Amino acid sequence: MYSIKEFGEVDSLRVTVLMEDYAGYESDYWGSHGIALLLDVKAGNTSKRILMDVGQSFEALLHNMELADVEPASIEMIFLSHCHYDHTLALADVLGKINKEIPVVGHPEVFRKNFALDPVLKDIGSGSKNTPERLETLGAQLAFIKEPFPLMEGVLSTGEVERVTDFEGRGIGTYNLEGGKLVPDSLVDDMSIIVNLKGKGLFIVTGCSHAGIVNILEHSKKITGINKIFGVIGGLHLVKADDEVIAKTIDRLERLNPSVLIPGHCTGQKAQYRLWERFGDRYRAMHSGSVFEF
Repeated sequence: MYSIKEFGEVDSLRVTVLMEDYAGYESDYWGSHGIALLLDVKAGNTSKRILMDVGQSFEALLHNMELADVEPASIEMIFLSHCHYDHTLALADVLGKINKEIPVVGHPEVFRKNFALDPVLKDIGSGSKNTPERLETLGAQLAFIKEPFPLMEGVLSTGEVERVTDFEGRGIGTYNLEGGKLVPDSLVDDMSIIVNLKGKGLFIVTGCSHAGIVNILEHSKKITGINKIFGVIGGLHLVKADDEVIAKTIDRLERLNPSVLIPGHCTGQKAQYRLWERFGDRYRAMHSGSVFEF
């Protein structure tokens, strides 16, 4: 476990939404099911450009990068939140465009075979073109780490998230292939990024929050020793949650009292509306092309 001194602080954070399920009204950006968040982080004399997830459509991602004036070669690290195709499928294509060696961080099981059975058997993992061997030939310096891990000063991977609530993180009905058997999947590879914003508190960047957003925030507080949650951006995976789970999630989020809440992707329209209703001005909508600066 890392001390606060080792964790450090970040002076500024800029989040550019390069990929999201939706594009804004009258926007030239493209929406595509998935998420890709570009983090421009500055801590003292150190600056880093980190891409959190890559979406599934390289064509859409590249289009949006060009509109946002983001050169692929400027990306210095890729962080994969979990295995699913809508977060990982474009990885090999992105690395080919970046065309240099960069760290690719994820859980040790991020490239496992992962299946949905409804409505038919389907591989929903990272795809056959994203094998570790091929990614390494494209410049990926693979870092498969399941413990909390510093990405730079003031920026930390959550590692595997402890599941403590009774309404989150129990899986979504997917399966892993293990020893010739389909085994229920609890998505232990779901990881998020923690940014310690100077004078503000923790800002959490999620992919889908399969571990449960409340679990993720409580875990982030525990491993950093910092109790103030400043903000959250990313998918909260409430799209198929029932009213009770949505209500419990919002109640617990309100107790954690974030100053900024920017949910998108798999959060779902019903949950989005209820979050906006409860959090008011602290709620911000996200879409492809959105930029948030702190």
